[in-house]
Amino acid sequence: MTNFHELPDSIKCDDMKNYFIEYLIYYSSNTNEKNVYYALSELLELADRQWHTYEILDGEIKRQLEKYLKSIIDFEDIDIMDYILSIIPLLGMASLFDYIEIHKCDIRNKAVLRIIKESEYEYKQNVDEPYAGMRNCNAKKS
Repeated sequence: MTNFHELPDSIKCDDMKNYFIEYLIYYSSNTNEKNVYYALSELLELADRQWHTYEILDGEIKRQLEKYLKSIIDFEDIDIMDYILSIIPLLGMASLFDYIEIHKCDIRNKAVLRIIKESEYEYKQNVDEPYAGMRNCNAKKS
């Protein structure tokens, strides 16, 4: 069990990389239906802290996280999908978002389809660029 939710809000990028590696080592082989929500909540905590570094996540770590998330995704579970759709824009996981969109036609849960649609509207155009909205705000002020 990890306690990433207890980390300080501000963390250096190098330290964040190590926390993501620790996360992957622990949860890649230890996620099951009893702890999946906790594992995702911990990843959301890390993703939020990574976003606040204002630096793009290391590409290899992002690929490993996407692979992990694909292995635990349940398209019919609203809570799992809500966590994943919250993590995606923080880490710029365009590949994972594309994966979800490819499987959208097979999803029967209307609540899941609704949050996917909301996500498409909110960040689809810039899903690979977590800081796009910040740049757009600055550009409008100029």
